[in-house]
Amino acid sequence: MSAGGAGISGQGRGGLEVPSGKDWARRPLYSAGTGACTFVQHGIRTETGLGELVKYDARALGSATSLARLRGTVLSSRFLWLHVGLYVGLAVATCLLVLALTAAPQLIRGQGIAEVVDCFALFVTLALAFHTALAVARWWEVRSALLGELWRATNDLTMVLAVHFPSREHRRVKTLVLRYCLLSFELLFMQARDGEPDMVDLGKRQLLRDDERERLEQLSAKPQVVWVWIAATFQRLAAAGKLPSRLLATLYEICMRARGAVGGVFTHMDTQLPLSYVHLISVVVHANAVLVAAKCGIMAAVAVWHLRQPGPPQGETLVPSADSVQSLLLQCGQAALVPMATIGFLEVGLLVADPLGSDVEDFPRSAYHMWLRDECEAFHTAAEEAPREIARAADGVEARPPHVV
Repeated sequence: MSAGGAGISGQGRGGLEVPSGKDWARRPLYSAGTGACTFVQHGIRTETGLGELVKYDARALGSATSLARLRGTVLSSRFLWLHVGLYVGLAVATCLLVLALTAAPQLIRGQGIAEVVDCFALFVTLALAFHTALAVARWWEVRSALLGELWRATNDLTMVLAVHFPSREHRRVKTLVLRYCLLSFELLFMQARDGEPDMVDLGKRQLLRDDERERLEQLSAKPQVVWVWIAATFQRLAAAGKLPSRLLATLYEICMRARGAVGGVFTHMDTQLPLSYVHLISVVVHANAVLVAAKCGIMAAVAVWHLRQPGPPQGETLVPSADSVQSLLLQCGQAALVPMATIGFLEVGLLVADPLGSDVEDFPRSAYHMWLRDECEAFHTAAEEAPREIARAADGVEARPPHVV
């Protein structure tokens, strides 16, 4: 149990239900891997015991209390606040230079400066909106079209095998296929995070046997190679007359989909957005921050000059002190908030570019593994303990010849 929340076990993607001891005892004798994932509640956030974000309360996050929430958000980035401090410091330095080097700051045409900066800021806003949308779209493609396809293929294989081999006597071969599917899933995350999977850890978790480890260590593309083993299992069953040729073709197609999904994930991870594009986005964001800082410094210097004057110079109109204070406060806020917003969106694009990492906002690998394993083992049990009504209804159907006109 972690401080700040109660440790719970869960097995459902929808609501993180806590399985009872009786339900846990119903786990099959042949289990595809060991270990359970724990969930910890931190305020509006639900995390795994490893600190991976699983779910959050969207309604609470949309309230004003979000201003005080930093953990797991871009506002917890040191990179962001370092740059905000840099540009606020630039605005202060500009203000001091204008006051020190300019004899009559009140003659500066702040309206013209503000128009130029606002026009450039509009362009930056549009560019950032497109860039952030592109980054989030790539993130969702990895989750839905690639990782989701691997998940769907595993579920499809398990369901077909559960129905075709409904006896508990066949549990060993069904669990073998499921274990290989989960092994590919784990190898995918390990290779994406560390470059090289931890084969010893996989062995401890009973996802990999010693003889399998020896063969796998000598090969590249390990997450994809496992699908060759799965297809070979089906081929051997078909050669022994235990799988019809049509079903074998269907299973081969599912294996190819899964292997393609794994390859697609690595294609995504190894193919970044073009360097010139990302560099240009970064340049215009920071150039905009420099312009905003300079503009805020100049306008703040004008406001400070008016506040320091006992009266207006000869021939000039007195600027109320309230207007000067308002202008000074607005420039201070703009000098901090504009870099925070623009560089924050730039940081979001960097964070979602690699969702298979081990940061708190990345995909919760341990939760996904447990959910996928428990789903598939539930398919096995559902077919082995099917309701008797299915047999009675099926046996009661009479085969009739087609009607001939």
